[in-house]
Amino acid sequence: MIGSGGHASVLADILLQQEYTLLAAISPDKGNSPLFKNIQHFDSDDDILQFSPDEVKLVNGLGSLPNQNLRNEIFDYFSQLGYQFETVISRDAIVSPYSSIAAGAQVLTGAIIQTGAMIGSNSIVNSGAIVEHNCHIGIHNHIAPGATICGGVHTGAHVHIGTGANVIQSVSIGKHSVVAAGATVTKDMPDNSIAYGYRSKIEIRS
Repeated sequence: MIGSGGHASVLADILLQQEYTLLAAISPDKGNSPLFKNIQHFDSDDDILQFSPDEVKLVNGLGSLPNQNLRNEIFDYFSQLGYQFETVISRDAIVSPYSSIAAGAQVLTGAIIQTGAMIGSNSIVNSGAIVEHNCHIGIHNHIAPGATICGGVHTGAHVHIGTGANVIQSVSIGKHSVVAAGATVTKDMPDNSIAYGYRSKIEIRS
């Protein structure tokens, strides 16, 4: 497991329930999750190199936020060295047998992946997110909790779709684009674009 923070803890919980064996967590600190209490800990990513690519699979436990590329860089670096990343699918997700989940993708609790959908490698479909029929989700995407992607949507690489966002059917979202939390996208987005959602105005009452 690369990482020991919140996202890594969620993945560890899913994998342990599925009776996987976690050999080690790799992180500069041990984190606070009890899930890693009895698991071997390494400080550096280079410690992975003591394990042969033929002996282990890696789990990318780093979270994904807009404009933070470490998760994707780690995936690409170790993939080029011949390591494989485990595909993690929660037992409590609903995944059509007629969908396609690429290597290293992660589908978390309560997510729904419908028929004909394709999820790219190293992408996260987070808790309660919906990816409807015939969507093509690119590599290194994050579909955040509660987002809804309607039928026939295509996303490029490195797209972030925020919590509770909605993307209507047949829209294309260009690479390196961000759909902010709560936004509703009704037309195509070019590369490197941002769709803003409504942000709450918070006032302190006297």
